Amino acid sequence: MYPIRLIVIGRPRLAPVRELETHYQGLLKTFVRLAVVELPEGKGDPPRQLKDEAERIRPHLLSVRCPVLLSAEGPPRASEAFAKWLGARVDRGDSLAFAVGSSHGFDPGLKAEVREHLSLGPMTFPHDLSRVLFLEQLYRAFAILKGTAYHK
Repeated sequence: MYPIRLIVIGRPRLAPVRELETHYQGLLKTFVRLAVVELPEGKGDPPRQLKDEAERIRPHLLSVRCPVLLSAEGPPRASEAFAKWLGARVDRGDSLAFAVGSSHGFDPGLKAEVREHLSLGPMTFPHDLSRVLFLEQLYRAFAILKGTAYHK
C-alpha cells in the first residue's frame, strides 16, 4: 500500500466538513495508506504565525522525496493531469507529502524551499474546504489511475 502524508494546519471547525474528510479518507484506504498530520495554527501576527507554522511543517516535508505545497501560486492541474503527475511519482516510488497551510498560506521561506506547488484552481476556497477538495481530487486521481468508474 502506497504511503502518502497530508500535513494540515488546524482542525476542521464544521461537522459536515469533518464528515466529508472521513468519507474521502475511507475511500482512499483502497489505494493508499494516508497519514493526516494536524498541526496547530501559529500565534501572533501573520508573518510570525507563518514562520511558526513553517517550523512545524518543515520536518514533515523534508522527510519525503516529493514534498508539495497546496498553494495558489502553484500550477492548476486538471484531474487527469494530476493523476498522470501522481502516477509518475508512484511508479518511481517517490514518497509524497502534501501540505495545506493556514488561512494565511505559507511562509515565503518555506515556499522557496519546496519546489513542487499545486493549486486547486484560481478561486479562493475556505481553508477547511480546501482540505476536502484535495482529498477528493487525490481519490479521483487514484480512481483514474486504476480505471474505476468514479471518474466520469
